Amino acid sequence: MKSEKGITLTSLIIYLGVTLIVVTTITTFTSFFVSNMDEVRAQEEYAPEFNKFSMFFIADIKNNRTAEVTPTQVEFEDGTIYQYNATEKVVYRNNTKITEKVDSFSFTSTQETISTTTKQIINVKMSVKGKVNLKNGINYTLRYW
Repeated sequence: MKSEKGITLTSLIIYLGVTLIVVTTITTFTSFFVSNMDEVRAQEEYAPEFNKFSMFFIADIKNNRTAEVTPTQVEFEDGTIYQYNATEKVVYRNNTKITEKVDSFSFTSTQETISTTTKQIINVKMSVKGKVNLKNGINYTLRYW
């Protein structure tokens, strides 16, 4: 009688194939996870700078109806001025530095009329340490009521 112990060459090849597929799948998911973690770590460098700017800017947007806008400066009706200094890579609010490490920064303004109400919208594009927060910028609507 022949002994039936052990595995055949065919079953060994199948086991190795399944193991290879499982290892490849785990490696792919691990690679995606590590690359996403690198992106999250990079956010801690630029997100706080954008949040500081946004915190002050939103407060001023809510309190003003109009603003004079140039590509590097916004002056609200209450006298508050936001200005970008490209040589220092800094955004100032009334001569007080509120953000640093800003590679590029720009303001644009548009008017939008809905029914009889005209709203002024200020678009802000900001890049901190080479990371663009939004490609098309963020729109802030001045108080219109």
